[in-house]
Amino acid sequence: MVGFSHQIQVRHLVVEKKEVADLLKGTISEVKSAAGRVQMLMRLAEKYSLCSSKEDGGNLGWIELSSDDPRIRGYEPVLKNAELEQIIREGVKDMTLNRGEVFGPVQTQEGFHLMMITNDFGSDRATAFTGSSL
Repeated sequence: MVGFSHQIQVRHLVVEKKEVADLLKGTISEVKSAAGRVQMLMRLAEKYSLCSSKEDGGNLGWIELSSDDPRIRGYEPVLKNAELEQIIREGVKDMTLNRGEVFGPVQTQEGFHLMMITNDFGSDRATAFTGSSL
């Protein structure tokens, strides 16, 4: 049955120096609630991030991690920064990148990233999407 899908929404910020990323991570991590950490990441991204996503609170969008659709053989990178997307996918697979928890800093050619899964869409909802559009 085609219809299972697992997707995550990721927000991030990117800065030039690891020391700055470490300080921002500490600020986000001090917030007690997951919703509060998301809000803090969004505010800090708007203020400090080098990425144009800062205009939308660091929103990188949705990344489909898995699907039972037989037409999908692998994945096409969704993000402009394919290196960052690979880090995200590995973090989810290794269970080091979790919803509501700040992850990083990780370095790419753009700088040092902090990121967080802010929403996910999994099998409990996706099973309503049955059938195929073939």
